[in-house]
Amino acid sequence: MKKVTLLMLVAALAGCQSNVRSSAPTLLKDGVQLQQKQVVADAEHAKIIMRSTGFTYPVLFSVRRSADPDQRPEVLGRVVDSGRGKVFGWIAKMSEVANSAAVKRFPQLEVQADPGQSIEVIGESRVIKDGGIFPDSVTYDCGPMRSTFKPEKQKTYLVEFVIIGKGCEQHVYDVTQPNTRVPVSTENGAGPV
Repeated sequence: MKKVTLLMLVAALAGCQSNVRSSAPTLLKDGVQLQQKQVVADAEHAKIIMRSTGFTYPVLFSVRRSADPDQRPEVLGRVVDSGRGKVFGWIAKMSEVANSAAVKRFPQLEVQADPGQSIEVIGESRVIKDGGIFPDSVTYDCGPMRSTFKPEKQKTYLVEFVIIGKGCEQHVYDVTQPNTRVPVSTENGAGPV
């Protein structure tokens, strides 16, 4: 009887369709990773870096490319602010290794983008704590924040999800020149919540 129930459950789940698609790394698919795969802004592409700051809540990033025939958001993974520059370096490094290797939360995510094609970057953060004998409670919930822009080839962009108290903001910067952040205007401004 258990085998029949299990087979019915597997068949039902296989027939379900999702409104998102995922290329996020998993422990089963990608094994232990100490950092996320890096990309470059080459002669024909732009590079987009996604980070979070302000607090250590994980942020889920997804993208939607205008030229993609499948317009469902593509989940890239989760990032978490390790506290680099705010706490001792060895503490931040240990936090990054533990988050990356075990639960696939990286200090940043990177993706290549086609120039001249709009890309929407979606960031959201939700933390649910198990209340033990009490029902699960949402500790923090902000987003989704959406930023749509057209990258230019050979440029590097930073999409930064900023956690501010119980709210959040998402900003896009051109960071092609080291140590310089040039704000990028977005089609659907992602301001404070």
